[in-house]
Amino acid sequence: MVAALAVAMLVDRGDDTDVEAGSGPAPSVSVAVTTMDGSTPTSADSPDDPATTVATVPLPPAHAAPPLASFENQGLRLEPTIEIPLLTGMVWNPDEEAYFAISQDGKVFRVDEALTASELSLDLTSAVTKFERYSERGLLGIAFDPGDGRMFLHYNDPDSQTHVVSYAMADGAPDPGSRREVLVQEQPGVGHKGGQIAFDSSRNLYLALGDGGGSNGRDAQDTGKRLGAIVRVLPKPDGDGYTIPAGNPFVDTEGVLPEIYAKGLRNPWRFSIDPPTGDIWIGDVGESTYEEIDKIPAGTAGQNFGWYFREGANDAAGDAPEGLTDPVFEYRHDEIGPAVIGGFVYHGAAIPALQGAYVFADMSGPIFGLGANNEGVRLAVTGQTNGVITSFVVTPDNELLVITQNAAIYRVLSA
Repeated sequence: MVAALAVAMLVDRGDDTDVEAGSGPAPSVSVAVTTMDGSTPTSADSPDDPATTVATVPLPPAHAAPPLASFENQGLRLEPTIEIPLLTGMVWNPDEEAYFAISQDGKVFRVDEALTASELSLDLTSAVTKFERYSERGLLGIAFDPGDGRMFLHYNDPDSQTHVVSYAMADGAPDPGSRREVLVQEQPGVGHKGGQIAFDSSRNLYLALGDGGGSNGRDAQDTGKRLGAIVRVLPKPDGDGYTIPAGNPFVDTEGVLPEIYAKGLRNPWRFSIDPPTGDIWIGDVGESTYEEIDKIPAGTAGQNFGWYFREGANDAAGDAPEGLTDPVFEYRHDEIGPAVIGGFVYHGAAIPALQGAYVFADMSGPIFGLGANNEGVRLAVTGQTNGVITSFVVTPDNELLVITQNAAIYRVLSA
């Protein structure tokens, strides 16, 4: 039952029919990649306020992307650990020396490093969309501010609207009385919510929003909306709301929301920021035929990845503008599976052949490695997840975990 639910949650190929009144074809984004000012944060990107001082976190070792020939025969083995129902995400918190996992129905769990025990840390079921079969809504994203340690959550409320909120940590758990509302996004439909959130080293918060499922994809090309985009904001250190980082690509562009970092995404189900490089990798769930991996190389921003004009690198609608950015990798539903799950560049020690490769999956089970020249291959996997894959997790020692919606959390090991 839950497997069927998860398939629909990520694969919903239709758009909600309740389109906003008067919403005709939206203006298109047609922008070239914008070069940023290197990797050093500006004063607006990294405030001097002591409350926002960013903790120093050791970076994983940098690895160059390996040639396909060095890992195409690498087998993987999945080792099951603890089971928590309906998981959609999990992150390691070095301050607490514990993982924090989220479930689609609105619960946050504290999980020990050994992956043997969990306890309920926060219950938001009354604030989150009621869990239903075939729903894409719920508690979808979790991250911790590297400056003040607050827990950030991305969820949909009972009316399907998107909220990003934060909580201070107290005695190992989020304090409900410290809640701040960072961002609210109205949603035109019930599908394609995205959900991932992540911080960079300068405390900028990145948020993945799908096209919302209510405009046949047109909202992904509407520059006056945050839908179908990677959004970058700087949460206020002392209250609700956010400011705009000075390095955002559209800060001074008329007709484009300054929060927008990249556009043209359908349902970006998991993205990651590679710590050694700053590259952003995105898994974007397709509609009828193709799944895609997109990339925002460090030092660039402002990409338009093409949806609804394109699915993958293939035309899906006419009159596509110039300047669209193709995916770095794509695959067909009829060859692999129905929905891509974005992953991470691997920097662990347990699987040397994969060091520097981008590892991702399809929700139905296949796992891929993507190496030099964006050449990728499906890796042989020993053992079944016995549940729909919803996300990857990086451990404290830079190894990978796979989490599933209706079964165990799995360690990714060499076969």
